[in-house]
Amino acid sequence: MPDFPFPTAPLPAARLQALLAALTLQRDWGVDCTLDETPIDRFAAAAPQDSRAPRPTPPIPAASQGATPADATTLAEFCARLAALRDHPLARTATHAVMPVHVEGSRLMVIGETPQADEDRSGIVLSGADHAMFDRMIGAIGLDRAALSLAPAIPWRPPGGREVSPAEMQFCRPLLHRAIALCRPDRLLLLGLTPARMMLGDAVTLAQIRGKWREVEIPGLGSRPALVTRHPMQLPASSRARQEAWRDLLLLAETLDSHPPAGDESGQDG
Repeated sequence: MPDFPFPTAPLPAARLQALLAALTLQRDWGVDCTLDETPIDRFAAAAPQDSRAPRPTPPIPAASQGATPADATTLAEFCARLAALRDHPLARTATHAVMPVHVEGSRLMVIGETPQADEDRSGIVLSGADHAMFDRMIGAIGLDRAALSLAPAIPWRPPGGREVSPAEMQFCRPLLHRAIALCRPDRLLLLGLTPARMMLGDAVTLAQIRGKWREVEIPGLGSRPALVTRHPMQLPASSRARQEAWRDLLLLAETLDSHPPAGDESGQDG
């Protein structure tokens, strides 16, 4: 057997943590094998192509072809199409597509951030230990998760939990709009910067827009008021963030009770 240089002493804790973090990142990226299944002859590589020759057109993501989730007429159809959509890079690297949840009669729909690791593994929006704070937030103003419609801003977790790009937000925006239109809420609560930019523009900041109701236009549904607040994961690290979120929740509670249900401008059955 070859003489492999196995370490003779335990690795330092810092080194071990770095190696585990690297392995976790590769798992999130979809790496499941460290060797090719068949040998590759590196000396038989094809000759470089003429740069003037026409290049093949890259495949068009499924959301811009034929029947897509954005064309669905029911939420069940939307979820089935979303689960089958694998042509987009985010869909290929994610473990699961995180599905919207519709509660019949719910006046409020909560839009979460880009999926976290627990959401990616389960496919359930606002799940896992990181989102226990969400239940406490809404419980403080008398709301219950079971009575709310929910959706992620982006249905797939980016590799390694990196920030979502403007191009990825643009691709996913019609999917989010359709999920909202099929759930027909009266109002929207946007948790964090990603859903705020999905609904209000790529350049907005939380400092500019949180704590105020703003009208957003939903294709197939019409105009709806949206309130931006901080994501639950931001709250433990900052007393200021908790104070701001509490003020936003009080505003939500006051206005949700004082306004009549909005009319359904789509004329569709979700």
